[in-house]
Amino acid sequence: MPMAKSPLSPHSLLASLPGDECHCLVAYSGGLDSHVLLKLLCELRASGEFKGAVRAVHVHHGISESADVWVSHCQNTCTALSVPLETIYVNVNETGKGMEDAARQARLDAFELMIQEGEYLLTAHHLDDQIETILFRIIRGTGLRGLSGIRKQRPFGKGVLFRPLLEFSREALKTYAELELLSWVEDDSNTDTAIDRNYLRQIVLPQLEERWPGYRKNWQRLAHLAEDGQQLQLELGLQDLAVVQEKTYRISIPALLGFSLARQRNVLRSWFLYHEKINGLSAPDFYVGERILSEVIPAAEDAMPVVSWKKGQTSAEVRRYANKIYLRTVGLDDGLEDGLQDGLADEAADSLTWNPEQELELPWHMGKMVLIESENEGFAFPAGSLEIKFRKGGEKARPSGRKTRSLKKILQDYHVPPWLRDKVPLVYKEGELMAVGDLFICEPWQLEKEPSSGKKIYRIQWDRSDLHCGY
Repeated sequence: MPMAKSPLSPHSLLASLPGDECHCLVAYSGGLDSHVLLKLLCELRASGEFKGAVRAVHVHHGISESADVWVSHCQNTCTALSVPLETIYVNVNETGKGMEDAARQARLDAFELMIQEGEYLLTAHHLDDQIETILFRIIRGTGLRGLSGIRKQRPFGKGVLFRPLLEFSREALKTYAELELLSWVEDDSNTDTAIDRNYLRQIVLPQLEERWPGYRKNWQRLAHLAEDGQQLQLELGLQDLAVVQEKTYRISIPALLGFSLARQRNVLRSWFLYHEKINGLSAPDFYVGERILSEVIPAAEDAMPVVSWKKGQTSAEVRRYANKIYLRTVGLDDGLEDGLQDGLADEAADSLTWNPEQELELPWHMGKMVLIESENEGFAFPAGSLEIKFRKGGEKARPSGRKTRSLKKILQDYHVPPWLRDKVPLVYKEGELMAVGDLFICEPWQLEKEPSSGKKIYRIQWDRSDLHCGY
């Protein structure tokens, strides 16, 4: 009996690629899926239909006894296909989520180091991977975002992670590989049903296939509909966010409470997803969001609750203060790990010297300060250097036109959140307090610009638009 023709071909791959001249880095494990992807791409290149550069990367985890054999296989295959190959050796450190997850993260880290500006990292994820992912996420209690499955593309490092084979089943890949007489390596761990994904692949999905042969297409349609639903959620959430958000990292609680509970939940989700995309902040899971809704938002006005989470390499928190919720990242600098707060405070305790002709980078990721020309109120450009200190308690200040009061009370009046009050830069000139961050200038330093004088005056610009501040 003649072998069935595969629905997968170089031409069908070309239709799935981001372009016919893009530069591609193929994640090549040596297994069937990635070998098929690499071979198809090389056929397109040989025919002239694809004009972009092709190179490959193989990650050696050192977990399998066959790892060195796989390296040799990958090198021989790439040599035969005239594809440059780089093998990266990594150490896989188990972090509590299992070796499979740790190995995956090690691969991603290696790929991120390899990818070049504007390059596409091609991986061989296919339709069956998509189905496994959706089912696995359903078991874990996912939402629309999880139901939408694996994204075809997303920003990655200096380039883009792209999955051109998501519409094709593993059977289609295998048929193509057999027709082309390809050889590939088999990872022994793929048969270990103690691994959740293998259990789904080896035990659960074959039974679904036997009972409902067309379920893959139906679930593929579900993923597309879920992606549409997620996009609509995000669009509505961003519209609502514009109503409640006072600054990028701050939301008004009274404005948020003007929405239904479902829309409040969607606003928070959209807020986190925005910062995930723009700032790389990992969005929290559903349960963290529910804690914010049930613990932070309804708390008493004089309470200062906090909900924190850690996801990947990112730790973050949401705090409440003065009828607002604040989003900020946290880390070693905040003393949340290993008790380093005192040591870090000591580093800045002796003050910093600031040459006002240059910008100054502040400790604790608190941004930068620079002097800029002012159109109205400011101070004369200081001769010599300035001294930057931080509040230790007991300081007093006199904002221009006001009486002398404790700095603590003044910062409260300016609605500076408690967690930032000890990190507001205090600007001294010859031992006298000249300014408190960019909040106010002290007497007698403040001047008003006289239009006829032509004299320049300056003010402090404190760029604190950073998630470490949340302010």
